[in-house]
Amino acid sequence: MTTRVLLAVYAVVGVVNVTAEFLASMTVVHLTKPLLMPLLAAWLIAYWRAGRSRGPLPNELRWLLVGLGFAWLGDLLLMGDGDLFFISGIAAFLLMQVSYIVAFTRVRGPGLVRAWKIALVPYVIVWLVLNILVSPGVGALRIPVLVYSVVLITMAVAALDLVIRVPRDKGWRVAIGAAVFVVSDACIALTAFGPLSDSPALSAFVMATYIVAQALIVTGFTEALAPRPAP
Repeated sequence: MTTRVLLAVYAVVGVVNVTAEFLASMTVVHLTKPLLMPLLAAWLIAYWRAGRSRGPLPNELRWLLVGLGFAWLGDLLLMGDGDLFFISGIAAFLLMQVSYIVAFTRVRGPGLVRAWKIALVPYVIVWLVLNILVSPGVGALRIPVLVYSVVLITMAVAALDLVIRVPRDKGWRVAIGAAVFVVSDACIALTAFGPLSDSPALSAFVMATYIVAQALIVTGFTEALAPRPAP
């Protein structure tokens, strides 16, 4: 029951946040955004404790929690004004991506991408197109943008690679969540450096995809590794 309540609260807070972004109600945005990742972290811990095994969290889920911590820090920093807050926020999300990569790759077994390397092609195409589109506007940040985009796509590929070594429905949920996260981050990059213009509607779309992506990743990965909650 606790896990359902936490997810329901996450969904409500997410809807309020996205609506506030669309309406440019920044006070509500600043009140709701910092609640999102802590709610997912609380759900992860509650889900694990509700299972038949009440032992310590496995290292994979600990890394996922670390990633959520960096995502929360990134959320806070990106609410600030100025280049320093923006760069610091992106750095926090870079560390989130790295933490997720570590979590995904610690799960042993065969990998979908390793078995069918052709699955890499759409991810490489997305990476190339995104970097071509933002290239005219990145200026001195060219190398950091390249590094971040490589890590972002690597996270999505690592999520896809999970599909055949965890329950398929959970693995695909993680992979889809990671792909949606790429869409969200791509919109941020295209707004900051590329052809898109910032607007309340775009900000709402970025937050909506981010909220959905994190929920899919966290619930899919946790349920893949944790026992079923007790009735």
